[in-house]
Amino acid sequence: MTADLVWKALIIGVINAAPIGPVGVMCLRKNVERHRLPGIMAALGMASAYSIVSFCVLFGLNGIAQWLNDYRVICQLGAGVFLVILGWRGLRKQASVVQQESCPKRLAGDFTQSFAMTLLNPVPFVTFAFILTSFHVIRGKLDLFADLIFASLVFAGTILFWLLVNQILHWVKQGAGERPGQFIARGSSMALIIFGAVILLKGAIEQSTT
Repeated sequence: MTADLVWKALIIGVINAAPIGPVGVMCLRKNVERHRLPGIMAALGMASAYSIVSFCVLFGLNGIAQWLNDYRVICQLGAGVFLVILGWRGLRKQASVVQQESCPKRLAGDFTQSFAMTLLNPVPFVTFAFILTSFHVIRGKLDLFADLIFASLVFAGTILFWLLVNQILHWVKQGAGERPGQFIARGSSMALIIFGAVILLKGAIEQSTT
């Protein structure tokens, strides 16, 4: 693998890690409401899912994307309900619980939630296909080893970005007290409710038209 492809993989990981979607907001919220480790575990789940998606797109495993597309309404309804509940619970919590420690079982749940939310969604497959084509990464022939390395580098780019974000949030909470944390926690909870409502509405509309 050339240095050009290494940088492209890392950049693609960073691009997809940007906290502008429901999973990214969920990762932010876990850091703010609890601690760095839950935020990192959620980011690991997201990064793992993105690396799998990138490998599937590169290696031509289009059957997975097609299967997800066939069951997209069920996935949308489930994801929408989950996000609304998660956001509503966040709004009801007091910011004083942000520093609570997490047991291994709960940390595993943080990983699983973001992993499932990212992977059980046909959109990342379409997004990655577009990005990989734009970056001139998709080749005419299959190469299992090179595709695995590329997917691993996408994982690295995503998790490095989130390690930086988690550390910055930690510094903000330490230096500015609880008020910024309360603002981010409330804002991210409201964002999750909005994301969930939009996804639910989209799923309900698709269900009614089928």
